[in-house]
Amino acid sequence: MNINEVNEDEMRIWNMWKGSFKRIFGLVVKEMSEHTGLSEGDFGVLDRLAQLGDGKLRQQELADSMDWDKSRLSHHLTRMEKRGLILRKPLDANRGVEVVITSVGKSALNDALPIVSRAIRKHFLDKLTDQDIESITGLAERTKK
Repeated sequence: MNINEVNEDEMRIWNMWKGSFKRIFGLVVKEMSEHTGLSEGDFGVLDRLAQLGDGKLRQQELADSMDWDKSRLSHHLTRMEKRGLILRKPLDANRGVEVVITSVGKSALNDALPIVSRAIRKHFLDKLTDQDIESITGLAERTKK
């Protein structure tokens, strides 16, 4: 076997890791969506606007922070704008577009945050031991970009 190949046990671990993340993430998103009507993308945009930009960010900065391409974000923002969650304002001198959270968006985010927190605790944090937390923290630190 080539040193770069993944053996059966390693592939099983990889698939378990992916499956666990997808299940937990899916449960958190499902609970949030059912209670607030926000999608994962909606929450991501609103949360980043509030956390990274004090309520506003250049559209390109927002796209970069979400690791989304410009087109995907633009289409998503159009849908959010129609629902009154955000506004887009052109900036002077070809500096792009600024995305601003509205009062409706702030309210939706504030409604979602406790639901997301409870779901994260229920489906993830409450299931971890202290050793699990140390292992996850170590892995996350070793695999940072």
